[in-house]
Amino acid sequence: MAISQSPFKLVDKQQALLEADDPVSQLHKCAFYMKDTERMYLCLSQERIIQFQATPCPKESNKEMINDGACWTIISTDKAEYQFYEGMGPVRSPVTPVPIVHSLHLNGGGDVAMLELTGDNFSPSLQVWFGDVEAETMYRCQESMLCVVPDISQFRGEWLWVRQPTQVPVSLVRNDGIIYATGLTFTYTPEPGPRPHCSSADEIMRQAQRNQGAAQAQSQPAITENAWNSHGMH
Repeated sequence: MAISQSPFKLVDKQQALLEADDPVSQLHKCAFYMKDTERMYLCLSQERIIQFQATPCPKESNKEMINDGACWTIISTDKAEYQFYEGMGPVRSPVTPVPIVHSLHLNGGGDVAMLELTGDNFSPSLQVWFGDVEAETMYRCQESMLCVVPDISQFRGEWLWVRQPTQVPVSLVRNDGIIYATGLTFTYTPEPGPRPHCSSADEIMRQAQRNQGAAQAQSQPAITENAWNSHGMH
């Protein structure tokens, strides 16, 4: 007997409200209807969970009468918010259960970098996307997925090497177009690329010596410009 198979109904004075859609809160009373049954509710009887059949309310058709054991009190409440986008328009399938990514773990690097996603509610129908780039995805189980990290050139086509950190959002996309934002990002960090050609130190020194020699030659007067002393014969 699973609670997930039991839609709950608000309770007012031991009467289950069939059409109420008000939000529930702490200390509210509710009843768990057994799906696809004839007015059967989850009931606590002598420390055992049983099914209790309610009776229609004679005065109001939108209410059913239950006993005290089928009336439950909400002790605490919690709220969870999910974001999704229907990328290909409305879909017939429920958007739930919503996949949740708790953490990202990078394995390897360079051309064989793999990203491991850890979370809940994963399914084979999900693909990992880095920004607007789809990644090759491998489903492992409901709590784990792997994907190949796309090359940086798919985001910076003109770049052969990363010159500064580049951050892209990580999303999960279902095969019917539902996009689930994970709230996490992946950062491409700078890698050392090929440096421009530099002359060796010896070559630089030789070139400096050649330049110095040429400068000295230009500072000496030409031989033809020297005055020659002539001595006559007596």
